[in-house]
Amino acid sequence: MRKLLILPTVLILAYLGITWFFSGLILHTPDRDVDMVYEMNKERWNLDLDSLRATLPTEEAVSFNSPHDGIELKGWLFRPDSARCGVVMAHGYSVNRANMLKYAPVFDSCRCALLLYDHRGHGESEPEAFGSGGNHEATDLIAANNFLLETTGLPQERIGWFGESWGAATVLIAAGREGGPKPAWVVSESAYADWESAIMERGLKDYGNGLRVLTPGAFTWAGLRGDFDFDAASPLLAAPKIDVPVLLLHSSADTLTYPVQFDQLKEALKPEILTAYKLEWGAWHAHNIIWRRQEYTQIVMDFVGDWCE
Repeated sequence: MRKLLILPTVLILAYLGITWFFSGLILHTPDRDVDMVYEMNKERWNLDLDSLRATLPTEEAVSFNSPHDGIELKGWLFRPDSARCGVVMAHGYSVNRANMLKYAPVFDSCRCALLLYDHRGHGESEPEAFGSGGNHEATDLIAANNFLLETTGLPQERIGWFGESWGAATVLIAAGREGGPKPAWVVSESAYADWESAIMERGLKDYGNGLRVLTPGAFTWAGLRGDFDFDAASPLLAAPKIDVPVLLLHSSADTLTYPVQFDQLKEALKPEILTAYKLEWGAWHAHNIIWRRQEYTQIVMDFVGDWCE
């Protein structure tokens, strides 16, 4: 009888060990510093972030703490004299605040204070913090919003949220958070519908269909280790609760976060608050602005409308 129990026990322990390992891959956030992001933009896309940064007011190095666990989050605040508005800008996975500089000139005519910050586990923010697919990041983004309110004295209706990829999912989850602040608007560029879909799209390319056997255990471990509800990392669940204007953008050529996730979000968001474009520019994931900056800027300015004046 004892021998009969050995094999199932070994299999269970092996499954737990393997799925623990994969949960670490899910929670891990790659370590790229600001210089590396600058170099990446220059070498890959001939985009000089310094030239964009030079058009902005001198940045202030700022920090604030997450209400979730108290970790310190680092950022830059670009604050013009007599700021009329503010934008919280949330970057994508594996980069940092510097990657959002490419969007900053979009708001040149608005005289907005721009807060660019590093997500937990990214850039100069707490490096040991696990990523949570938008769960704790949404809490952090609300803290960033409140920091911008307190620092600038602007009213909430003059603050917008702009997110790319991981940050795009974060702004949607935060905007749907019950009892949370309501931004003037949300721009969501290249968001995933839920974290599970984003992981599976990429994971199946790397590991094949065998990954499906491991994901229930890996996702469970990830939630336990990261102290969050894995299923709640879902802009799709947040979407019906959002009551502020949303600009949803995606490239039809995106092969990293498939456009079907855009379709799902578009269907879930209330039509009366939604402006949505699946852009046919041939851009890579979260690269629409790099492909056609002027047209992209016009889309955003048309969306924010009188708010910018």
